[in-house]
Amino acid sequence: MVNRKYTLYFRLLTFAFLYVVFFVQFGATQSESKSPEKEILLISPYGAVARSAIIPGWGQFHAHNYLQSVFSFFGVGTSLAGAVVTHFSFREAYDKEYLPIALENRKSKEALAAYDRANQKYRVRQFFLYTAAGIWAYSIIDAYVAANLYNASTKSQLIIEDSKAFEQLGVKFDLNQDHVSFNLLKQF
Repeated sequence: MVNRKYTLYFRLLTFAFLYVVFFVQFGATQSESKSPEKEILLISPYGAVARSAIIPGWGQFHAHNYLQSVFSFFGVGTSLAGAVVTHFSFREAYDKEYLPIALENRKSKEALAAYDRANQKYRVRQFFLYTAAGIWAYSIIDAYVAANLYNASTKSQLIIEDSKAFEQLGVKFDLNQDHVSFNLLKQF
């Protein structure tokens, strides 16, 4: 019965994970097209956020912010690795040093010293965990910002290209006391 229960949970988690990956992969880009030959792909900020929520730095990478994505990914990875290493060190100090002494006399100097060593390792582990969570949260926020900045720069490039085409269209405006003339010149 227990095995079946965990199998059901595993299947549900797998289905949810695949659904999120499918949603992020295929629902993450928008296209803006002013003409049929020019199609511009924009990045969905929410798709970038979902990517970074799954794997830190993935959304930033998708938003073409490559350096930040590498820092986010390795920052979270090294913080979690440090947390795992210090967790094992904490468990060893607590279980093998403090507990045997504390079972005899919890208030002895040796027990208090062993507890302080174990507590210091616990605090370092907590520091690593909070650091990883902070970097991951930063990765999510930065993915949203990077996607919006990428979209803005892409749209501005389109506007610049359109304005260059408009500059080729000559406009002549002449104002005299007798008449006002407005001429459009186009050279082919």
